[in-house]
Amino acid sequence: MKKLLAILVVIALMFSMAACGGSKKPADAPATSAPQGSSSNNEEPKAEPVTLRMITWVQESNERAIADLNAKFSEKYPNVSFVVDTVNANDYPTLQNTRISAGDVDIITNLSAFDTLPQEWTRGADMPAWVTFIESGAYLDITDQPFLKNWDENMIKNAVSYKGRVYGIDVGAVGFNGLFYNKDIFEQYGFEEPGTWAEFEVICNTLKDNGITPITVGGADSWPLTSVGVSGMVGAYETDMNEFAKGLWTGTRKFTDEKTMGLWRRFEQLVSWLEPNCMSISYGDAPGRFVAGKAAMMIDGTWNAGAIKDLDPNFRFGYFPFPGDVDGKPNQLQGKYDMQFNIYAKSPNVDWCLKYLEFLSQPEVYAPFVSALGFFPTMPGVQTDNEFVNSLADKNQRFGLAWEKYIIAPKGVGQYAAGQCFNINLLEALGGTVKTVDELAQLAQQDWDAALAAIQ
Repeated sequence: MKKLLAILVVIALMFSMAACGGSKKPADAPATSAPQGSSSNNEEPKAEPVTLRMITWVQESNERAIADLNAKFSEKYPNVSFVVDTVNANDYPTLQNTRISAGDVDIITNLSAFDTLPQEWTRGADMPAWVTFIESGAYLDITDQPFLKNWDENMIKNAVSYKGRVYGIDVGAVGFNGLFYNKDIFEQYGFEEPGTWAEFEVICNTLKDNGITPITVGGADSWPLTSVGVSGMVGAYETDMNEFAKGLWTGTRKFTDEKTMGLWRRFEQLVSWLEPNCMSISYGDAPGRFVAGKAAMMIDGTWNAGAIKDLDPNFRFGYFPFPGDVDGKPNQLQGKYDMQFNIYAKSPNVDWCLKYLEFLSQPEVYAPFVSALGFFPTMPGVQTDNEFVNSLADKNQRFGLAWEKYIIAPKGVGQYAAGQCFNINLLEALGGTVKTVDELAQLAQQDWDAALAAIQ
């Protein structure tokens, strides 16, 4: 009898344990990452402590805006904290590659949109890094996320889509084909914003004759001159930049032809107007020199207005695009979509990353964010309260892409024609080894021809 009772007790316990296991609630199951393309983002992720790892580049107003956004997100979701790592813009692609390869990132910011795809005449050109990231599965497909409906359709189509799928959000557009100028100095000499190159010449030469440095730039970082400056100059000179780029590839245009030499001559003038030590001035230090009156103008993108304002809230400044031969009354901004957010597809915190983009996609969250960035909004119906951005409305009626979004250099091209092709930083006047623009044009064409010959 005792043995029988013991057996019955054991059997009862076994049934009891089985019943408990069968009634386990789904909520008790371990949290899993949302699959790529998942449209379900309505449920709140589990409120366990989470640290989201983010990477971006050094730019004061951008970093401050992201920090504020992250603080607001953590205020709503106290279990979420952030670690944001930054490097200089020139080094950012290396950081991006390293962190994605190591799987040591959750949210990735990108310097610009998905663009500059090779065309039928750019034979042998490498695919841009963003294509590699998408095709290797590094970027999360967010095509079916409901929050995308809040964003501008053109931005979605032209900035963050690839083969019909969406892989991120681009939070604004920026102009970078011009210069900031000191309104007090301009008024002192009776200058107005120039509409033509001839008017610009008068301004710069008059300033120089009166002992005032016309233009400064953060040349130590290279790109403020060879990207921003060059893009602005080419965009003002060439009426069809796509045809110019195509012509360089097909041979109908040369760096040494008569028309292009006219552009080189303007670069020569520009170099003569730059602050003498500009190639030793870091990008971060240039605004301080501009505000201190070391130069009347500064080559930069519209995004850096916040840094200028922070240095002196009473400093009076404006912005105008580099002028060309035709007066645009006023000339129009060229630039790019800027600061894209992507999610690392293999992040263990995909749910929270999606929640982050959903949070940013709310107009009441996005409006102060884009205002702080100083970008042109990419969300319909959102008005920025950024006074500087609003002051550029008349120059933003026909916003266009800048030269850097049209030109692709042949694979393996040498230093003289690399990047955006007009590498004026190599001139002797700026610390390089090339004496004249005529010589630089010849060297650029030789590099270009050699690279094309190597891929035929």
